[in-house]
Amino acid sequence: MKYLTPEYYTKFQCKCGQCRRSCCSEWPISISKIDYYRLLGISCSKKLRAKLDCALKLYPDPSQERFAQISLDWQGSCMLHRKDGYCALQSELGEEALAEVCRVYPSRMTQLSELNQCSCSNSCEKVIELLMDQKTPMIFEEQDLPYAPEIKLPFDRYDSCKQAISILQDRNMLLPKRFSKLNAFLSETYSIDYLFANPSPASGTCEHLWLAFPILHQLNTYFENSPSIQDYCARIQDYYHTTGKEKLTEADLLLISEQHAAAAKHLEVILPEWQILLEQLLVNHLFYNNFPYSDMQNKEESFLSLALIYAFLRYNLLGYMAGQTDIDKLVDVLAAMFRLIEHSDFRHRAVFLLHKAKLSIRDSVSQLLLV
Repeated sequence: MKYLTPEYYTKFQCKCGQCRRSCCSEWPISISKIDYYRLLGISCSKKLRAKLDCALKLYPDPSQERFAQISLDWQGSCMLHRKDGYCALQSELGEEALAEVCRVYPSRMTQLSELNQCSCSNSCEKVIELLMDQKTPMIFEEQDLPYAPEIKLPFDRYDSCKQAISILQDRNMLLPKRFSKLNAFLSETYSIDYLFANPSPASGTCEHLWLAFPILHQLNTYFENSPSIQDYCARIQDYYHTTGKEKLTEADLLLISEQHAAAAKHLEVILPEWQILLEQLLVNHLFYNNFPYSDMQNKEESFLSLALIYAFLRYNLLGYMAGQTDIDKLVDVLAAMFRLIEHSDFRHRAVFLLHKAKLSIRDSVSQLLLV
């Protein structure tokens, strides 16, 4: 079956035992009804059967696609995950024995009318590494894949996503200006409000971010116990001196401003092409999720959530990498944040917290895009 894929797709290969933070760790793995009963009856060794019988657990409210889960052990890893990083099920019976979610991840297949799309989630560290190597704007290629589409969407979504990607790849503008142009496109196409003017940083100070910092602090506080980012969040909050604080004072904001400015200079040193990397991440995210997001209430909230994702990534990347130069750590924190962004209700919660703050949306979005 023909699919449109990002050019990196053919280079992707699972790192298996070489992965620093495996997709088999910290994630309860949901499987379908078909996979559940197939694994219950699969012919295998006594050792593997014992593991499967302990691992498979029915949901209290099962559905066809989310019928059961493969439980985690006391260390937070899949019970089928071996110490060498490989899957006990795949090692004994081959890839075809895996549950569909394990066999396909990090890929996602979507059908839009007659066009099929396939890409990989940024939550996989190998995908981040491939995107870091990609210096030119991402292009998309047709190829044959042996999979059927998981999700069907209206064809017009492809045109909107294609235009959004084209705007975010316009390197004649800085990323905040590209967001402004994207907002203008969505405003014209879907009659949503134009949410901000072209952002332009104030010189010599970060006080122009004093609306953005509390919003991002609230996001980190809300998600700080998420297994995906818990360890990273602790370091980030320590750096910004916000640990345990419900509300930020003016003194807190001044300190965050100083820390933020110092971290921004440091990132320029260790990753001068950070804008290219964020562009690739956002473009891949848009294609993977078929922007504007179908699960958002409207197109305005789709744009707001994307702006919040950008600011969340930039703010936390700066805070985590401050004082560090190891690029593997940079890859790890980005993959962790996309675990949260692409595999939870992050987008909905982020927009909810933005509205709950009862600040000017126009001013808040303008500041968020300058983080």
